[in-house]
Amino acid sequence: MLQSDQKNLLLAVILCAAIIFGWEFFFQAPKRAQENATRSAAQNESSLGKQNQKTLEQDGTLLPLSDESLPAPSTSSEQPSVDAEIGVTGDQMESQDNTTQVLDNTPRVKIETDKLKGSISLKGAKFDNASLQKFRTSLDPDSPHIKLLQAGRNSYFVQFAWRVNKGVDAPNHTTLWQSNSSLLTPQNPLLLHWTNKDGVRFEQLITIDQNYMLTMEQRVINRSAVAIAVQPYGVIQRQGKPQTLDFYILHEGLIGYLDQSLEELSYKKILKKQRLGVEGQGGWIGITDKYWMTALIPEPSKKTQGLFRSASRNEQSIFQTDIIYTQNDSLAPGESSSQTSRIFVGAKSVPLLDKYAEQFDIAGFDLAVDFGWFYFITKPIYSAITFFSKLLGNFGLAILALTVVIKLLFLPLSYKSYVSIGKMKDLQPEMLVLREKNKDDKKALQKDMLALYKKHGVNPIAGCLPILLQIPVFFALYKVLFISIEMRHAPFFGWIHDLSAPDPLGILTLFGALPWHIPLILEPLNLGLWPIAMGLSMWLQQKMNPAPVDPIQKKIFAFLPVLFTFLLGRFPAGLVIYWTWNNLLTITQQWLITRHVKHRKLQDA
Repeated sequence: MLQSDQKNLLLAVILCAAIIFGWEFFFQAPKRAQENATRSAAQNESSLGKQNQKTLEQDGTLLPLSDESLPAPSTSSEQPSVDAEIGVTGDQMESQDNTTQVLDNTPRVKIETDKLKGSISLKGAKFDNASLQKFRTSLDPDSPHIKLLQAGRNSYFVQFAWRVNKGVDAPNHTTLWQSNSSLLTPQNPLLLHWTNKDGVRFEQLITIDQNYMLTMEQRVINRSAVAIAVQPYGVIQRQGKPQTLDFYILHEGLIGYLDQSLEELSYKKILKKQRLGVEGQGGWIGITDKYWMTALIPEPSKKTQGLFRSASRNEQSIFQTDIIYTQNDSLAPGESSSQTSRIFVGAKSVPLLDKYAEQFDIAGFDLAVDFGWFYFITKPIYSAITFFSKLLGNFGLAILALTVVIKLLFLPLSYKSYVSIGKMKDLQPEMLVLREKNKDDKKALQKDMLALYKKHGVNPIAGCLPILLQIPVFFALYKVLFISIEMRHAPFFGWIHDLSAPDPLGILTLFGALPWHIPLILEPLNLGLWPIAMGLSMWLQQKMNPAPVDPIQKKIFAFLPVLFTFLLGRFPAGLVIYWTWNNLLTITQQWLITRHVKHRKLQDA
């Protein structure tokens, strides 16, 4: 039988974990697997055909979706083929490891905004250089800006091109484009153009806003003497697997919202799967990190096919997402076509993503931030914590304020829980007597216990259920604090200059007094002041509850504060501050409720 708040909490955690993981692995995972299998089968049977058995060309290039030909623009029996190939060549992959060398050796157009700087290579019209000007790699003001897109061996780039019918020259990764300007800014759009030997002119009109959104208008003007078929597409390619946290509550890798559903494929998963196609209308597709993302956004009114792919060359993994418009344009001589898409290259700020979603009708764009299974709880919590952050001017204070609000909302449930625990505590002497009396007869003990509960009107489960209901909310809050870019490099007070990093003052350095570089093996022991405060608050909270009667359980619960102190000691400081503050509020709440219950008992007596 449950006899203490600690046992109730432990049971609640176990039950909640069972529900969460059971739902995911026994329902959601098989469902997604079935959906993916259906989509893959549909793709293989679609107009894109089954001919695309190659995923990597000899020069290291990933093709733009499929190597099956486009439909012919006329009654001609000539079968067109894909000429537009994108990516870096094998020579580039093997010899151009130095990003600076690549940037210096290719003609470029600069990109300059307050938040995004970089360049576009005129060779292949490739976006392969972008830095986020509002974010640095560390708290050091002289540290480098976050590099998102980059050239070189471990390149990460975005590129647009066309599939055309056989016999038509189209721009590819070696094409040298002409430009109307050497600079792209919000006030100065960029026009890239290239004309083939038959007079077909290809254009890319690029504009950029003050944040992280670029607009790409692909134009084709057929000045040749024959009809042509063109089909625009866009590609994001990342060479080399980046370092990831590999934490189960955070997705990093390939991502897309297509066909009204979110698709997430980790780097490890896509390497095993190699390809997954999804047809739909609108949405977006890209590659995401914890805080940053690059995404292709097609016109919401046009049908497209998205593809997640992986390949390898020279022991290097290549990851790619493609978007291709499924309806090709047949252009007679003198006709032209135009297609507009967008590119997001930047930080995953929820307010900005929401703004873009409304402005450009981008379905599910806020899902780029990994709100997880409890989206309906996590998103409102995020909105609330950002509200308090703006109100109080500090993200750490926002954490404290929101925790208070959540505690107040759950006060009625907590009251019932503590009343039940108080009744159980009052019955503890009688329970000890029953245990001693029936120590060799478990059935008799259980029968006597139930009779005791019934006599005094006590429900031993009543203290567990309120806690169980609160766990999804606190898990969602934990998730928000973990994924929020607002917590990155956000200061609190005193020595906490970055809420997303562990407490910098450790016990092995006498809390900063000794300038000693802690060996990696000793890092788990280097507890900071906030983790120690969290452990003490857990210990104090435990002391306020009745100790378990069973000696083994008593030892286990006595060890829990120590275990959690070391377990959470190297977690981000913002999370540790949250747990410490939550424990202190719980202690205060329990003390007040217990005092109130005792006062009522005295009045009733």
